[in-house]
Amino acid sequence: MSNAPMTLPELMLAEHEPICGHESTFVELDDGRILHVAGFWKNYSEDGGLTCTKMPPEKMVDVNGNMVGGYETALVKLPGNNSVGLVAGVDGESKPVSYAAIPKSQGLFFWRSDDGGQTWQPPVQMTCPGINACAWQDVLLRTSSGRLVMPAYVSMGQASGPANRPAPTCGKLVRNQWVSTSAHFFDPHFCFVFVVYSDDEGRSWHRNGDGDLMILHDWATTFSYVNEPSVTEVAPGRLLMFMRTGLGRLFQAWSHDNGETWTRPQATCLAATTTP
Repeated sequence: MSNAPMTLPELMLAEHEPICGHESTFVELDDGRILHVAGFWKNYSEDGGLTCTKMPPEKMVDVNGNMVGGYETALVKLPGNNSVGLVAGVDGESKPVSYAAIPKSQGLFFWRSDDGGQTWQPPVQMTCPGINACAWQDVLLRTSSGRLVMPAYVSMGQASGPANRPAPTCGKLVRNQWVSTSAHFFDPHFCFVFVVYSDDEGRSWHRNGDGDLMILHDWATTFSYVNEPSVTEVAPGRLLMFMRTGLGRLFQAWSHDNGETWTRPQATCLAATTTP
């Protein structure tokens, strides 16, 4: 933090160097430790987050020896002593060889551990094979009823850039060199949001029953994208979802049946750019 200006640096309790970009997720275990997962790695804190054990962190594998984790990880506490659930996205094209047990598709998967992350059960696929399903980090919710609710989104469309080479999100040819002129702020895709939920602690998953969420401007097929959703429980069975958009506002949707159906996304009063 020494190279970043801070308004109140004297209030910082601890500094931790990240081991992944935006894959970090935390959960407090029954024994008081904090389990931290990022990507394919885990470590623990035994003093409320001030320091972490196992540095560098250790990789996770399930009982079959396959790797556990991926991108956009999310942890949740489950019933049982030190039982936790982990959600992560798996990219079928870039996954390690040890992911051979998982179908070659991109999607979200759920792992369960009953000993605080020491061992993991084999993964359960949460989203349909062949669908480019993504999620934001640390957004897995366990509601007061015990239902697990996971907001997700799908990116549709082709990538940009010249063929047969890695493509920046947006770019131009400059002296015959492809140069990125933007970044993740202007994705060349249309995105929509959906929800998957589980009533059996992650053993099976169901998709919300009223279709995909997107912004409808009018009935003449004018739509805008929504992505990177997060959700919280406002009251028992009543959930609020926030979504990133490109319209200068955060958008929201409500569920009055614990995540099974949702209102059409509407603008909030909260201004926001289209940055992640």
